[in-house]
Amino acid sequence: MKREKTPPSIPSLSQIAPFDLLDDPRLHRLVAASRLVRAERGEILIQAQDTATCMHVVLDGEVKCLLLAPSGSEKLIRIAGPGDTFGEEAALLGRPAMAMAQAARNTRLLHVPIALVREAMVAVPSFGEAMTTRLAAASYEMMLHMQLCIQLSSTQRVAQYLAQLAPQGAEHAEIRLASDKQTIAAQLNLTPETFSRVLSRFVRDGLVRPQGRRGLMLDNLSRLRRAAAH
Repeated sequence: MKREKTPPSIPSLSQIAPFDLLDDPRLHRLVAASRLVRAERGEILIQAQDTATCMHVVLDGEVKCLLLAPSGSEKLIRIAGPGDTFGEEAALLGRPAMAMAQAARNTRLLHVPIALVREAMVAVPSFGEAMTTRLAAASYEMMLHMQLCIQLSSTQRVAQYLAQLAPQGAEHAEIRLASDKQTIAAQLNLTPETFSRVLSRFVRDGLVRPQGRRGLMLDNLSRLRRAAAH
């Protein structure tokens, strides 16, 4: 992992919500105090229990946030892509990081001191409200993820995952999987074999057609949504 002394330009941060709500002087201060980090695929960015003093903004690339079991097995919590942030909840609480963060591909990210973020939340109400909403949305998504992994069958999980990638109300849609099947299976708390088996059944049933390496044509979204619900 390479930490660069030269701070990133302001546009790289001002174009990312909620930092787009801050004026240039405050952005300058944030950028000057932040660290630009370049990480290669597989590099560990944060270890669980590390002291959290920064929030992390992904500029480009992809970061996996993982929980580690005592056995050494990993549980994928979320994937942070360009424009996403992570780690702010632990930093705002002044507590250690709960999850390990690992670069899923070559990645650039910004480590933004949480003290300055907190100061901006107080000084700029719209920024504070946006940060609060962002944290609430992350908490809600975590609850949805827990529901998906605990309450739903493997068929329901895959059906719901695919249906959520399509426009609401559409009957047919072409989608592209954001990650490889192994990563998606981990997100759904499934083995790669189970994920592939369910996907193959959807293909046989005429619900899904492969379109290249990661593309899928969803041909019957109403049936797919029913499969997600039952």
